[in-house]
Amino acid sequence: MATDRACLVRAVLEGVAFNARWLQDAVEKFVRRKLPVLRILGGGATSDLWCQMHADVLNRRVERVAQPMHANVRGAGLFAAMALGRLMLDDVSALVPVSARFEPEPSARAVYEPMYGEYRRLYGRLKGFYAHVNSRA
Repeated sequence: MATDRACLVRAVLEGVAFNARWLQDAVEKFVRRKLPVLRILGGGATSDLWCQMHADVLNRRVERVAQPMHANVRGAGLFAAMALGRLMLDDVSALVPVSARFEPEPSARAVYEPMYGEYRRLYGRLKGFYAHVNSRA
């Protein structure tokens, strides 16, 4: 009962970041290598807290692209240029400027790493419950 709105909001943000970590684990397993730097875009990327939380949970440098709200439009234009043969994939990175970099903070990592293990275990414990509830919908 002592949990306030700020704690609840932070818990939701951390849950999203933990889910991104779970996806990162799967992607790195698929590509058989660690992705040392990740770029973040979209509305959430305008928040320093959101970017830093992702860097801490993902244990990777996170780079916020310039004008993160327009990243999809930029991406469509770059894809069109590649499709027309005017740009090669290796040239794209240099054309997407980075406005900020966020490095994992060791003190946050010490908290988030064990929490991530609990997050994964909690999913395993609740999986049957979710299946049961969804079968009634």
